[in-house]
Amino acid sequence: MASTVFSETLQSITTTKLTELSKKRSIFEEHKASLLLATESESDQKQRLGVLVDGVKKCFAIKTAPRKRGDRRGGAGRIVHGNNDPKLEVMLKNLERFLDQAKYDPSISPKLLQDWEDSLLKRLNVQSLKYQYATLYGELVTEWLGAEKASSLPDNISETSEGFEKVKPAERDESRIAWEKLVFEPFETDEVAISEYLRALFGETGDNKQGFKALQKLHKEVEAFEATLSAPNQFDDTVLRWTINGLIASVLLSDEKRGALKDFLGSPVILAEIADVLNMRIADISDWSWDDEVLIEQRRQVTGSYRIYIDEELLQAIFLQYVGVKWCIFFKEAFVNFSNFDGAWTSLRPPIPLEDRQRREYFLGAQQKKFSVQAKRQSVYKSVFFMSQLQDTTFEENNSLEGEEEANYEHAAKRQRSSASGVPQSMGIVPPMQQMQQQQMMAQQQAAAQYQQQQQQQQQGQNRANQDYQMQLMVLEQQNKRRLHMARQEQLPMMQQGQAPGPVYMSPMHPGIGSHRNHQSDEYDVDLSYRPSTPMATKQFLLHLLSTEVLLNTRLHGDFTCSRSEFQSFSPSLPHSTITTVLSFFGLSDRWLGFFRKFLEAPLKFAADDSSVAPKPRKRGVPGSHALSTICGEAILFCLDYAVNQNTNGAQLYRMHDDFWIWSSSHETVVKGWAAITTFANTTGVTLNHAKTGTVRITKEAKPFNVDPSLPVGEIRWGFLVMDPSSGRFVIDQDMVDTHILELQCQLAEKDKSVFSWIQAWNTYAGTFFKSNFGTAANCFGQEHVDMMLSTMTRIQKRIFSDSNVIEYLKNTLRERFGIADIPDGFLYFPTGLGGLELQNPFIGLVQVRNAVFEQPASVLDDFFEAEANAYHRAKTLFHNGSVNRNGNLEPTFRPADSRTFMSMEEYTKYREEYYCGYEGDLLSVYNDLLQKPGPEDVDISADEEIVLDGLSGINEQDKGYMKWVALLYGPDMVERFGGLKIVEKGLLPMGMVTLFRSGRVKWQG
Repeated sequence: MASTVFSETLQSITTTKLTELSKKRSIFEEHKASLLLATESESDQKQRLGVLVDGVKKCFAIKTAPRKRGDRRGGAGRIVHGNNDPKLEVMLKNLERFLDQAKYDPSISPKLLQDWEDSLLKRLNVQSLKYQYATLYGELVTEWLGAEKASSLPDNISETSEGFEKVKPAERDESRIAWEKLVFEPFETDEVAISEYLRALFGETGDNKQGFKALQKLHKEVEAFEATLSAPNQFDDTVLRWTINGLIASVLLSDEKRGALKDFLGSPVILAEIADVLNMRIADISDWSWDDEVLIEQRRQVTGSYRIYIDEELLQAIFLQYVGVKWCIFFKEAFVNFSNFDGAWTSLRPPIPLEDRQRREYFLGAQQKKFSVQAKRQSVYKSVFFMSQLQDTTFEENNSLEGEEEANYEHAAKRQRSSASGVPQSMGIVPPMQQMQQQQMMAQQQAAAQYQQQQQQQQQGQNRANQDYQMQLMVLEQQNKRRLHMARQEQLPMMQQGQAPGPVYMSPMHPGIGSHRNHQSDEYDVDLSYRPSTPMATKQFLLHLLSTEVLLNTRLHGDFTCSRSEFQSFSPSLPHSTITTVLSFFGLSDRWLGFFRKFLEAPLKFAADDSSVAPKPRKRGVPGSHALSTICGEAILFCLDYAVNQNTNGAQLYRMHDDFWIWSSSHETVVKGWAAITTFANTTGVTLNHAKTGTVRITKEAKPFNVDPSLPVGEIRWGFLVMDPSSGRFVIDQDMVDTHILELQCQLAEKDKSVFSWIQAWNTYAGTFFKSNFGTAANCFGQEHVDMMLSTMTRIQKRIFSDSNVIEYLKNTLRERFGIADIPDGFLYFPTGLGGLELQNPFIGLVQVRNAVFEQPASVLDDFFEAEANAYHRAKTLFHNGSVNRNGNLEPTFRPADSRTFMSMEEYTKYREEYYCGYEGDLLSVYNDLLQKPGPEDVDISADEEIVLDGLSGINEQDKGYMKWVALLYGPDMVERFGGLKIVEKGLLPMGMVTLFRSGRVKWQG
């Protein structure tokens, strides 16, 4: 393969570079030794300095011109401009001139001459040190290559992962047995029950007429989209490039096959041939099939879990990537269109009684729903969480770092309590696998019938409650629509802080091209140009969102309930009958349903099995990391999103694939939402993971409140974090950290044969995995959380290195293996671009933000209540002065019975979350402030050091702040030793092999 040739060529280049480095070092040291011997025999200080200048020219191979005719002095001639070291060139030129002066000028002191001599000797010693560390770098590369060759782990299986149940290393064999039992044994769900459930949910058999109309529109969109997939000549150079680039950026293929794809991109002839083949394949989609067998392999992850990795033929991978991405983009837009369809998706905001709105407008002026806390909640949900797994564009980069995975925690101890409502044990608790299918099958018919009845009753009640209000409001809004728009445009500039608040903190990514952007709403705006750029960043944002909601709701409403869970082994366990039933319900034709069925039933075989072992067709679940698999999961989970929305009258299910959270200040809302979740699970044949299922109810005064027995028992956890049920604050589970400390020790011991491999494992585990699972710092977490992370990081190092630390351990290792003592700290921490080993320091990033986050997050709400009271008194004064602008009111002539008495403080604050306030320190600004993730506090470095850091490739702004800190902390010692921040000249290092090493993934032992 092309990548094998590439790797071998790179290794050959590395060997050549290391050989050349050895020659250069040997020549330099020989010249240096001769020079020092010559200077020792010269007693005259001026003559000795002259010898030293000429000797330095020779040692550094400085270009010189022949001496002029008649010049009988020995040594090198004058320096010619254009050497590799301009600073040394200037230094030597100047010294030659100063020496000419010293021959005649008796005022040139011996001390000055000695200083010149010392500076030249230092340059020689610095160069010796640089050669020493360049040689060390080469020896480390050689050591790494040797360790890689000695490794018995194969590297020819692609990295398509499936999120199977996470297990301990000792359970590898048991994990495979359980996976095979799950995947190769079919689980047939009741397709009739699922269809009845969906028909009731989407209004086909109930009163949800707008939902049914939206569904009919979706069916037409599916039909039209399928027609586009029947068009001829879909594959061309442009399409293949974005498809192949998507594969390269994903974890779908092995390094070897990604290398082959890069070669494809460089050959238009090959691309043209591929296009011809794939155009024939998609034109005959009904006859598509897998190869005779698809190889898979079991590998261990940083979390301690085992996952299944799949190896695909390249043309097959390109074809499936194209088809999957096209369906992803289509369904993303289709589901967004459904949610925007008038009346189909229940708004988070309940209808405000007409009289309440009229009174607010009379006393305060025109009211605006945008730029409120509720608007922010709606915007965040739509732009960050709603169908977030589906792509918006043909190419979306995977910016995740290795180690950005959620930590596994052992099954938490559950509180045992009886269920007064007789909820089945399977709701919220995972039964043993051998009992799973039987319990789910028994529950499906009953669940579907119950859900249909609930939907009909709920819809009828909503219709009766809202009918009068809607009729009155519709008439008024039609009469005043134009006047309202014009008046608000005039009034907005008069309001304090009338501009829309900016984005919170989410990292900008390339703008999405989806139907979100086209959605127009009087309630909120959606901006897809700002969203977390990685799945881990999205999860961190959810934790910040939850913590912010805890603070707000406990202070404003005195009560807050949150339940969360995820589905057990969701991707490997999805029943194929459920997938095809849902896709059929959304309008897929028999032609495409047949394609999906064949895609699901891949003939799988473990690569380690004997050749006599026949492949087995998959009977359950989906291949991990495929875009087509994402479609299967998200189409089903869209039904869950909608079920929760409808059953709770507008609540939002914050979902990231199969990991979902629901919260509210209304305990009853969470109860209704959880009922929808369990009904969905029982109907579709998926099961809740009890280890990640739990509920917390938090009150203002931390008083004990009853939790509805239908809600799941367990803790609210994520990563190493567990929520304190009394305070609502996340704390680090230190016992869980201890388990992973032992695991890290084992992994580091396995990587001890190579310093590079050891550092990569340390960076991934200690630098990324631990830090990610502690939760990123934000104002809502406060300074206490940062201190907790710092103290835990300290404890981790003490546990691993006892009385030592990571720096001393590596220094001792380098001294024992390579005989180099007194290694500077900067060599370990500096980036590879400067000749360092790029060891990560997890303390720096935390210290940088410690003083930037809120010391006491709850105190901002104290400030809010004070600001709100002041705003009330200002509004009251405006009213009594007759200064209220009512031009934008829905009914400007409305006057309440108590028109001369300003509204009470209670009435003024009743809809503080619903309407734009505009005063300094209002609730929306508090909400945004709590969500904010402050940037790190930077340090200042010199202009020259800034230029050096700017020249490093692959350094983003966040990394640059870290590197600045490292440069300032360790730079003085490095400058003293190496004459600058660069430890080794770039051309001397085998950077190609180092880059190849750093781009590879850690092979975790187990």
